[in-house]
This record gives sequence, C-alpha cells and structure tokens, in this order.
Amino acid sequence: MLGSMTDSTTVGLLEKLAIFGERRQEILAGNVANIDTPGYKPRDLPVSEFQQALKDAIAERRTPHSLSTGLTSPSNSSERFQQLFPEEMFQAIETQDRNITFQDGATRSIEAEVMEMSKNSMMQRFAVELMSAQMGMLQAAISERV
Repeated sequence: MLGSMTDSTTVGLLEKLAIFGERRQEILAGNVANIDTPGYKPRDLPVSEFQQALKDAIAERRTPHSLSTGLTSPSNSSERFQQLFPEEMFQAIETQDRNITFQDGATRSIEAEVMEMSKNSMMQRFAVELMSAQMGMLQAAISERV
C-alpha cells in the first residue's frame, strides 16, 4: 500500500533517484578500488537511460491524458513505475572505452572516476534532502501544525 502511494508521488521518484545514486556510488568506488587491476574494465549504471525514465515519469504525471486512462490509480501507477524503472537499470554494465588505454588493456582514469563520484554524491544528497523536506511537510500536515 505504502509503495503504491509513494510510486504515484514525487517521493517515489526521489526514492528511485536516491537508490540509483547509492548503487552507482558503490560501483564507482569499485572502479577506483580496481584502478591498478590489470585488464579491469570500469563499470557504471546506465545513467542516460535512468535520466530518460525520470523524464518520462514526470511527463506522464503532467499530462491530463493520464487522468482519463487511469494511470494515476495505485495499481496502474505502480505497474507503470516498475516498467519505467526495471531492475536491470540498477545493474552495473561495462562502460565504453575511454580515451586512455594502458598496456595491460585496462581503461582507467582516477580523475574521471572521482569526478563522477562527486557529481553522483551531490545528486544523491539533493534527492535525500528533498525527500526529507517533503516528509517533514507531510508530518506537519498530519500533526496539523501547518
């Protein structure tokens, strides 16, 4: 019940963003940890696919069409949410070769990995802080302290 409620609000999107950021941070940290491993290929999550899924979810929420087709009902919303954010989107894939290739066949750049980790950390922090603010407003409304 709670899952379907949060899937149909911005809280669900923020939750997916925070989970994606957490999972991506683990993968990027693994890339840094294996920076000297011969033949290691960096991995990442499909960031552009995730961004497109977020755009699609927001666009569907804004269209009046979704009201008439029943997409806002809890069961349909939850199903659509799962379609937009399949489990595969949270699975690591090898990244495309970067411009640097070493003699051992590895493609690595500590600078690129740390930069991606910093950007990802900021994105995740934003999602968590915004979700926290929304929960605070919800708590205030429930306790009638508006």
